[in-house]
Amino acid sequence: MLNKIMDVLTPRRMMTVGNLALNLEIEPELLDPYLRQLDAEGRLRYALSKCNGSCSTCSTCTVSSSGEIVEETLSVDPTAIVISLEIRGTGS
Repeated sequence: MLNKIMDVLTPRRMMTVGNLALNLEIEPELLDPYLRQLDAEGRLRYALSKCNGSCSTCSTCTVSSSGEIVEETLSVDPTAIVISLEIRGTGS
């Protein structure tokens, strides 16, 4: 799946998580562990927050921008933009 994600993302350089999920015919939430792994490996980065929390800082926060404790599980924001950090040359 990791290579499929990069195959779709790299030629475009950037796209939303929602469009990537649509392209791969998978729910955005199911992409989350793969995107986290690619991010940790330095193969992509997020241009916008990857969570749908009100603070817009990260997907692991438990406090909203107003200081309230967030009880619900935050999900992936399909409007978050991921950017490929891979450059692939064209075949000769």
